[in-house]
Amino acid sequence: MKSILKWLLIIGGVFFVLIVAAIIIVPQFIDVKKHKPVIEEKVTQATGRSFSMGEDIDLSLFPWVGVKITDVLFGNPEGFSNKQMISVKKFEVRLKVMPLLSRKIEVNTFVLEEPVIHLEKLKNGTANWTGIGGEDKAKKKAKPKADPAPSGQGMPISELRVDNFAITNGHLIYIDQTTGTKKQITDLNLALSDISLDRPVNIRFDANLDGKPVSVTGKAGPIGSTPGKGSMAFDMAANLLDELKITVAGSVTDPATALALDVLIDVAPFSPKKVMAALDQPFPVKTRDPGVLEKVAVKTKVTGSPTNIVLSDGVLILDDSTLKFSAGAKAFQKPDLAFDLQLDAIDLDRYLPESESKKGPEKKEKASKSGEKKIDYGPLRRLVLDGKIKVGQLRASGATVQDIVVHILAKNGIITVDPMDAKLYQGSVDSTLLVNVQKSEPRTAVKLSADSIQAGPMLVDVTKKELIEGTLNSSLDIVVKGDTPDRIKQSLTGKGQLLFNDGAIIGIDLANSV
Repeated sequence: MKSILKWLLIIGGVFFVLIVAAIIIVPQFIDVKKHKPVIEEKVTQATGRSFSMGEDIDLSLFPWVGVKITDVLFGNPEGFSNKQMISVKKFEVRLKVMPLLSRKIEVNTFVLEEPVIHLEKLKNGTANWTGIGGEDKAKKKAKPKADPAPSGQGMPISELRVDNFAITNGHLIYIDQTTGTKKQITDLNLALSDISLDRPVNIRFDANLDGKPVSVTGKAGPIGSTPGKGSMAFDMAANLLDELKITVAGSVTDPATALALDVLIDVAPFSPKKVMAALDQPFPVKTRDPGVLEKVAVKTKVTGSPTNIVLSDGVLILDDSTLKFSAGAKAFQKPDLAFDLQLDAIDLDRYLPESESKKGPEKKEKASKSGEKKIDYGPLRRLVLDGKIKVGQLRASGATVQDIVVHILAKNGIITVDPMDAKLYQGSVDSTLLVNVQKSEPRTAVKLSADSIQAGPMLVDVTKKELIEGTLNSSLDIVVKGDTPDRIKQSLTGKGQLLFNDGAIIGIDLANSV
């Protein structure tokens, strides 16, 4: 028995030596360049596109499985602006052989130098990325999709190591002749280091988007031995156009089975106007105050899953204003929403468009004689909402209002705003609003009361004219039915009083005023 085992070991050792020797010696006698025309012809036949490689081709099998190809050209069909769809200056990959026997992948080098990709769509809608390899025929002969691997199944490899993964000096050109669009990504560089299953991967990316710099740096991982399960952390920072800096850090848990997010997003203070200028685009809003929209910053924590999402600890800075916020959404088909907004102060007049007096007269559109469309209140009937708003001070249309408190609730087709309170001009306003859309014809009820408001200063701020003096006290109760102008006019009812401290009383009867 011992002798048999001895001879089996000897024979096995001989075979192993012969295999290793073959791996080392064979590449020395095989002229890869001799087979280059055959390879080019096979690729051309398979894709329907021209294909060629340069003369500098290298193949090795031991101790590294290595391939180096230069000057790769993959052609475009006739009619496109560039002869080549893809060109690569050099592609090189080196993979260690022996670790493969124990399901370990060790890559020494994976480098793609100067890849250039031209993506183009003609005026007739034809794109150069379609029709490769006779896609129509492939669809007819497509095999049924295989059942997905059972959840929890590990990787077919036990270990992964990549020393150097790099794409250098890449270019991507996109042309859409149907819209006259042309976009370019140039000087693209991507470097991944310390790639493995059990350690975070270092990432560095930089490029120019239409001549504007974009960069991303950070770490992500480890992905673990069962990708798609478990938690993967990441910490990334993006620098866009040298004007916008964004940091995203957190983790993704079980993305393949029960996705869960826990992410902190931080957008450093930036100027929207400078960002648009860096993009060579005019700023879309022309405000009354040219000094606004010069500072914006956002920070918030995002947690959730495909069925719900929550924003917490949110802070939005807009020029001199600070908004603290939280929000949540679930049951997206309804949807079921909640939010809490707390704003310290804002002057809305600064952000409004230029006054109408500075603009030319607008053309009045003729009223449509066609029948009015029936409004679909289905989305409002499904809506579930709980929203709270607090504003320390707000200025609008010249008037200043403090301590605004609003609470909005919506459920089963009934929307209430209670309270809707504010303080202004040494007085206060308390109001409520109820909208009922449970039936085909909506019903709206408004209650409003004003107490001790100094009417004179308020009207001066709003109209810039001294129209009246006195303290305003009022009580209004208004009911509106319908959703079209005619129906509203026929159903508008309400009564109230405006009482001034000089004894003047103005009575209001809406039913008699229409």
